[in-house]
Amino acid sequence: MKHRPIHRICKHIKHNKRRYIILVLCVLFLMWCVKKFGEWGAGQLECTHTEIDAAALREIGTLKIALISDVHNNRELFEKAVAMIQAEKPDLILFAGDLVYAERRFMRTRWAVDGFRKLQNTAPTFAILGNHDYEKQEQVERVLQTAGITLLRNKAVEWTTPNGKKLLLVGLGDHNEGDEAPGTCLPPKGATETPVLLLSHDPESRHLLQDYEWDLMLSGHTHGGQLGNPFTGNYISFRSSMPGGLFKEDDGRHVFVTRGIGSIMDMRFFCRPEVSILLLRAD
Repeated sequence: MKHRPIHRICKHIKHNKRRYIILVLCVLFLMWCVKKFGEWGAGQLECTHTEIDAAALREIGTLKIALISDVHNNRELFEKAVAMIQAEKPDLILFAGDLVYAERRFMRTRWAVDGFRKLQNTAPTFAILGNHDYEKQEQVERVLQTAGITLLRNKAVEWTTPNGKKLLLVGLGDHNEGDEAPGTCLPPKGATETPVLLLSHDPESRHLLQDYEWDLMLSGHTHGGQLGNPFTGNYISFRSSMPGGLFKEDDGRHVFVTRGIGSIMDMRFFCRPEVSILLLRAD
C-alpha cells in the first residue's frame, strides 16, 4: 500500500516521458535565450546626456562633466567609453569607482593604464575607489597613479572651471567598506560659499552626510539594478532607492547616479550600460 503512490508516479512519468523531455528542453532553451538576451543588453553601451540647472552648483556656470563608473574589468566597453568621452570633449572627467570585479583576476593592466591616460589627456580626470576596488586596492591605485589620475580618497581639491569659477571637488572612501571619512574632507554645513561637487561610489552614503556641505553628489554602484521596466523605463534596484538618473533631495541638493559600464554576471535587461554626460547650463 505504501508503494502505490510512488508506483503510480513512476508509471505516469514513464507514460509521459516524451512530454517531459520536450518540456525540459523547452525550459533549457528559454533559459539560454534569456541569458543571451541579457549578455546582448550588457554590451549595448550608450552615451547619455543629462541637463542640470547650474543652480544645483550655486550658479557655477556652464560646465560639461563626463561621468563613468563600474567598469568591472570590461576592457572592451571601457575602451568604447573612452572613445565616447574623447568625442564629447568635456571640461571635467570623473570616475566613480569599481574598476575591477572582486571575483576575477586583474592582470595585464596596460589597457586600463592606456585608457585612463587618454582620459587625462582629454580633460582633468579624478577618481574614487568602489567597494570591489578594495579587494585589489594596490593594483587599482597603481593603475591610476601610473596614468596620472588624481585619486580622491577622503580628499578635497579646489578646481578652477574653464570660466574661472572655483569648485571644491571631494571624493569619499567607499561607504560599504567603512572607509568614508567626511569629517576630513567635507566642510560642515554652511561653512563655505564655494560650490561642492561630491563623488561617492554608493548613493546610499548620502544619508550619513546631512550635516556636511555638498551641493551635487555623483555616484555609481547600482548598475541601474541591471534591470529596467520596458514599459515605464524605470530601473529596478533592490539595494538603492536611487538606481539611476537625476534625483533631488528634500533639502534641494541633487544626486546623479550613473548606470555604469560593466555588469555583474555580464547581463543586463532593458538597462543599458552608459557613459553619462552632465551639462550644467547657466541661464
